[in-house]
Amino acid sequence: MTLFPEVNDWRAGMQDVSAAIDETMAEAVIVTPVRSGGVNFPKIPEPEKAITVAAVFMAKAETVVMGENMGKIHSGHVVSPLVSTRKPVFTFDHRVLPWPLKQGYRIKLCRTGETFEVKDVKSDSVARITADVVQLGRESGAPWWE
Repeated sequence: MTLFPEVNDWRAGMQDVSAAIDETMAEAVIVTPVRSGGVNFPKIPEPEKAITVAAVFMAKAETVVMGENMGKIHSGHVVSPLVSTRKPVFTFDHRVLPWPLKQGYRIKLCRTGETFEVKDVKSDSVARITADVVQLGRESGAPWWE
């Protein structure tokens, strides 16, 4: 006896959810693998292996405390300055990439020309891959407000 008899395969259901996420929110990105540049050298992008796929880009607003002991004393407590920033992240349907996404890979957001480096990759083990990234740069000529 199953808990939800109307649902035969929850993984298939989650695949449908992932497809719906991509259908409503995804945009074109270029994913470029990298190879090792050697010990203590930066990774080398391999543009000949780059692919264009659909991914969801989000840049959640975040407030960061700058320093432990910086700032003014207010009512006997040290108040550290707060800085607003964003935490960019990409999510992919696990079926769109022909190889595993790894730390150091580059992701270019086609809409803006911004380029990001993958810092951490997480999988929900069902349908989606999340890549925490840091921004590297933007193509020249792209407006600063995008």
